[in-house]
Amino acid sequence: MKHNNGPHVGLDSQCLSYLLDAIAGISEPTDSLAEEKKALMYSWFHKQGTFILTETVISEVSAIRNIDRRDFHESFISTLFLEYPVRDFAAVQARAAQFETYHPNPGDCRILAEAEELRLDFVVTYDHDFWKKLSNVSGTTKLIKPLAYWTSRGIPKGAKPVTEPHHTNPLSVQSWWRW
Repeated sequence: MKHNNGPHVGLDSQCLSYLLDAIAGISEPTDSLAEEKKALMYSWFHKQGTFILTETVISEVSAIRNIDRRDFHESFISTLFLEYPVRDFAAVQARAAQFETYHPNPGDCRILAEAEELRLDFVVTYDHDFWKKLSNVSGTTKLIKPLAYWTSRGIPKGAKPVTEPHHTNPLSVQSWWRW
């Protein structure tokens, strides 16, 4: 994968779900992850290009039990994201197995192994266990929480976003997503 427009950044499944809900017009977050969620939205609207989804993240979407929710995710994925399939299955499997010595969740381990194969600079995650147990094991890809990623971008307050919601999107009349 070429790196020509800044860092290449992937999302885990939780971040993807929140991002899609927000793009579809949810209200300002007020829960314990509110600042992380806002940072994810700032990042979305101020990023050149799009976030990258690994094969495992896309697979996790296909496993969503609620059919309407799964269809919602899949429709956005097919229009807003690019798919990067695993090229070296054996290498990704072996690397994921190495990660399992640090973290018992095979899906998380595979996401990080796939991100390494894609040479992603970052994978953004809210998942504290994923982040805590695997954030220091890859020399290629850094696990990072949305707020830390956003802060690292150094975008000045009030900067014009790269993209904005269409005027028909309910989010367009809200201001919480603006930096």
